[in-house]
Amino acid sequence: MRRAYLISIFISTLVIFNSNTQAAIFRVDDSATLPGESQTKMRWRSLGPNHSNGDVVDGAALITIRLKTLPWINRVGKIYMVLPQQPIGQVLVDWTTQGNLLSGALISGNRTLVYAGQIHSAMIEDTINIQVHSDGKRLVSAQKLEFHFEIDMD
Repeated sequence: MRRAYLISIFISTLVIFNSNTQAAIFRVDDSATLPGESQTKMRWRSLGPNHSNGDVVDGAALITIRLKTLPWINRVGKIYMVLPQQPIGQVLVDWTTQGNLLSGALISGNRTLVYAGQIHSAMIEDTINIQVHSDGKRLVSAQKLEFHFEIDMD
C-alpha cells in the first residue's frame, strides 16, 4: 500500500539586503500569517504509476497571509513568494487568492510575483488556497516547506 506523507507549511521572517543590484530586497515580516492547518496530508494522484501522473502526490491547504508592510507605506514595490530548494527534489505549488495578492504558481528554488504597486497600508492580507505537488517516490517522511516573502524596492 502506498503511503501519503505530510508536508508542513511554514512562513518565516528576516531582512535581506542585496548589494548586487540597484533594487533593495527585503524579507517581509509575515509572522502574523495563519495557516488553516499546520500539516497537509499528501495523496497519490493515481492508484498506480502511469505516463500522465507518474508518482505525483498532491495536497492542499488554506492559508491567511498577513504581510507587515509598514516600512514601505506610500512606496512602490514588488512582493514575491519564495520557496527555497527542497531536499525531496522539485516541489510545485500553485494557488488562488481572494484578490489582494496575485494567484500564481511556483517551483521550489524560485520566487514568483504576488504583488506589484504602491503599498497603501501597514498590512496586506489575503486568504490563499494552495495546492502542493511533489514526487511521491522521494517523499519518504514528513517535510517542511518554508515559504517566505521578499519585497523589491526600486
